[in-house]
Amino acid sequence: MEKFKKWLETRKEEIFTYGIILIICLIICAPLLQFHVASDTYNFMDLGYFEYPLQYFLKDARLVSTICSYIAGFLNLPFEVFIILMEIFAVIFSSISIYLIYSTVKNKLKLSSIWKKILLIMASFIVVFNCMSLEYLLYAESGVMCLSLTLSILAAKVVSEKKKYKYLKAILIMIIATFCYQGAVNVFLPLAILFIFLNTDNLKVKDIVKQIACACGIIIISYIVNVVSINIINIILGTAQARVGGGILENLMKFPLIIGYIVRNILIYNYNLWPIAIIPIFMAISVIILLFQENAVEKIIKYLVIVISALGICIAPVFFMQTPSMEPRMAMSVGGIVGISLIYLISLDYKYKTIKYIVSIIILGFFVYNVINTNQIYTAHIATNKIDDNMGIAIKYRLEEYEKETGNTVTKVAYYRDASHRDFHYGWDKKYSSFAQRAFDNYYCIVEALNYYCNRKFEDVPMSQKVYDENFKGKNWNAYSDEQLVFIEDTMYICTY
Repeated sequence: MEKFKKWLETRKEEIFTYGIILIICLIICAPLLQFHVASDTYNFMDLGYFEYPLQYFLKDARLVSTICSYIAGFLNLPFEVFIILMEIFAVIFSSISIYLIYSTVKNKLKLSSIWKKILLIMASFIVVFNCMSLEYLLYAESGVMCLSLTLSILAAKVVSEKKKYKYLKAILIMIIATFCYQGAVNVFLPLAILFIFLNTDNLKVKDIVKQIACACGIIIISYIVNVVSINIINIILGTAQARVGGGILENLMKFPLIIGYIVRNILIYNYNLWPIAIIPIFMAISVIILLFQENAVEKIIKYLVIVISALGICIAPVFFMQTPSMEPRMAMSVGGIVGISLIYLISLDYKYKTIKYIVSIIILGFFVYNVINTNQIYTAHIATNKIDDNMGIAIKYRLEEYEKETGNTVTKVAYYRDASHRDFHYGWDKKYSSFAQRAFDNYYCIVEALNYYCNRKFEDVPMSQKVYDENFKGKNWNAYSDEQLVFIEDTMYICTY
């Protein structure tokens, strides 16, 4: 007990700092600390704890999510309990990620200024809660996705330290991270390079290049191990993996199209989760501020190495995909550029006080904006769930009413969209990526959503042209109406607005 008290005495600042970080994380994520449903979650609940991992997690070598799902299945946990528990773990791992970045940078820079420490905490929040990583707290396996992020940051910290077997340790940590979720691990490289640049040992250029090369090798090895695992698992399951394909040359032939698609989505529009082109704007601001530094060229080159690594490690894997695509959760390293840029600016000593004040104002202003924006996006998701709930309950009522009146039992469902559908609800002027995705306009989960609300297992059947022409052709709705449902014998036909 005495030893524990002494340990608490020596760790007071660290415990207090982590406590503040955890409280802010709880405030940011408060809307999600309840039962909530994403499009994938409807499929998860429909297939169950044992079947869903077989069809999705295992085929992608997401072993940790598989294990968690199986444990929940053996314990017979209600989905509501599982999702809330996962969300609690997600918040805890997110707070640990923030603290890991903060403590690593603080120790490397030997910070003593309270204000600089506060700025560093804010910048670390922006790294972890960036526009691309917000989805990690959306899905049923959110705790595992956030664990992947925590492990990737830990590996970056390990690589930058002066310890024995650090590269071996980092490889093992990164491999585990890829078995959690592959989309988060790309943040490892820019963070590792940032931490290497922040070392105050005045390393020679060749030593810096060697360390960066080793960091690149670590993430490449972890990717290779993961891809090999995906193929082995699919061979065992007797299935075909749909992630990594052999069409690399074909994808390279489409290089301008793929790059244009990626730049447009992740650098310009940010999936409507941050203001337009905010990442390039922060990059430009950072370079301008660096121009006022001593040895400006050296500092700009270092900064550009970090940025290029963040972009490169995110974009390169797309060319190895069977079907090239990009979702926010796959672009963690690009979303992290803003926070990493701010940390890099914090690490510098400024000759002009004006620039120091400008940097402080930028960090404080964007931190406050990001906290409010993140909370609003999570709140929009909950509001979307509530509207979907109302529609689901209304559909269930009409279904039961029809069955009671006719004596028919509805076992099949066919669906189509109206003349001018919207995949997010009226009331918002833009779609917040997956957060405001309507369940009943998403063909990926519409039957599963109907199964959930109606407590059925509907058979998915095509809608005949005759039924569509007679009941739905040319019609357009802005909200749910009973007219969108037509029952014929054992089939429910639905036209979504």
